[in-house]
Amino acid sequence: MKNAVRKGAGLAVMIPVVLASLCVWCVPRAAAGDTTYSSVALTGVVSSEAEGPMEGVVVKAKRVGGTITISVVSDDHGRYAFPADRLKPGEYTLTVRAAGYDAPKSTVTVAGDPATADLKLNKVATFALAEQLMPVEWMMSAPPPAKSSISLDDCASCHNLNVVFKSNYDVEGWMTTLVRMRNYERGATFTHPTLNPYQTPQRPGDDEFATYLASINLSAKPWNFELKSLPRPKGRATKVIYSEFDLPRSDAEPHDAVIDSEGMIWYSDFNQPIFGRLDPRTGETKEWNLPVTRPGVAPGSLNVAMDRQGHFWIARKFQAGVAEFDPKTEKITAYSLPPEDVNPRTLTTFVAAGGNATVCFDDTGNRRIYFLDPATGKITGYDAYPGWKFDRETERGSDGMPHSMYGVSVSSKGWCYWSDLANRNIGEIDPATGKTTLYPTPTPMSGPRRENITADDQIWFGENHISAQKIAVFDTKTKQFKEWEDRPVEPYDAILDKSGHVWTGGEPTDFVTRLDPKTGEMVNYLLPTVNANIRRVFVDNFTVPPSMLVGENHRAKIVLVQPLE
Repeated sequence: MKNAVRKGAGLAVMIPVVLASLCVWCVPRAAAGDTTYSSVALTGVVSSEAEGPMEGVVVKAKRVGGTITISVVSDDHGRYAFPADRLKPGEYTLTVRAAGYDAPKSTVTVAGDPATADLKLNKVATFALAEQLMPVEWMMSAPPPAKSSISLDDCASCHNLNVVFKSNYDVEGWMTTLVRMRNYERGATFTHPTLNPYQTPQRPGDDEFATYLASINLSAKPWNFELKSLPRPKGRATKVIYSEFDLPRSDAEPHDAVIDSEGMIWYSDFNQPIFGRLDPRTGETKEWNLPVTRPGVAPGSLNVAMDRQGHFWIARKFQAGVAEFDPKTEKITAYSLPPEDVNPRTLTTFVAAGGNATVCFDDTGNRRIYFLDPATGKITGYDAYPGWKFDRETERGSDGMPHSMYGVSVSSKGWCYWSDLANRNIGEIDPATGKTTLYPTPTPMSGPRRENITADDQIWFGENHISAQKIAVFDTKTKQFKEWEDRPVEPYDAILDKSGHVWTGGEPTDFVTRLDPKTGEMVNYLLPTVNANIRRVFVDNFTVPPSMLVGENHRAKIVLVQPLE
């Protein structure tokens, strides 16, 4: 049945960005702290009275009036260096990231000769440290809850945990707040406070959760626990350079960011019906309004996928369908689910495009998989878990187990795969028959999340449950798994780059991981901005070595992470 709504490109808004002329494609051949490199633009030593020279401090340089921040990390002698091909002549503001420390805001002029700026860091007070902590560091700091079923992970998905810990709600206030928060959709912001299409009342266990939250915030007394932070980067983790791009809207939420064959970055907005393009060579952005096909519900998007024709596919979340964007014509085509399949729980979160023109997407709210034929607009749907019925009250199914869907991919033969986030399975469905098969991961209740499939049909994904925290791969031919533990990152997604390394990141930390699957060696790089909220990860295979690309969902930024070895 064809149920496609075809619309034009809508309002396209061109947003010029004034910024430094920064070359983000040139690759320095020396480590960030190696000032013997012949073309250094800016160098110096980071130190403090408490530690002397400091390793692992992220030093950030942003041109005055610009929107691109270039960052490097100090070495074991406290020395940092910016290669000349990353900082063109001009005036730059210098800031740092080092938990427990801060430096006076300073500016430096970069001219023809290498500039020098030594940075003396000062210890910060408790409330200043609270602004520097990642969600996982708050969870490390707070007294553990009495029950393992109580977790702050879900709170950190929508905002930084300092909001929770600095609040003044008592138990009664938290009981009201828990219901209110649960009924805003996950992309909601203060400027766009969008609600779910359905409302959820209080749940069993809310009183215990509220009691715990009131015991760790400021409702009755100051914090009676020490604020803890993870160690700063060391060794190989300091050999990295970051290019961070501000998006034109301060409340932008770049959930997914991908890079095309011409080196352009494309991104979806988690809250608003906007699809955007960023040119990393210039910083210029352009955004298009996506058609709203289901008025009155949250209009944001989630997953972005590319097909072999260079078209982009966007999962429209509560809009109950997907959109196709042709970058050459700027035409947007919206495909909507059949009306009889749409209900308040409908949530189309992920879409994948296969090499044989197969387009697969999900309705995770109703546990269904759909196949779309772009040539005809025909949409065919199947139950992902045939015969399984979901009980909203117990959050369990007729088999006594939870199941969900969070990530899809399409193999070379056109079969669709999905991640069972609430359980431990990779699901497989044959589009010809609708037959589904579940393949359980070796780790129980691992929480498979997101997927990136390779040309030889290997699916890389994150095992996101807090008890698992692993990078994993599933061979669709042999049906075998392999796993690598990665704590405390809580891998949200995983992708293989052209050098054979695998990248991942997760919501509770600002660390991204590069894994060598041949040796098992991992390097964790610390992003420049606190509370980035990492979700989708992608790779830029244009640089040597390849870089990782991620949207900073809570910070309206996109960042490229390039190791220097």
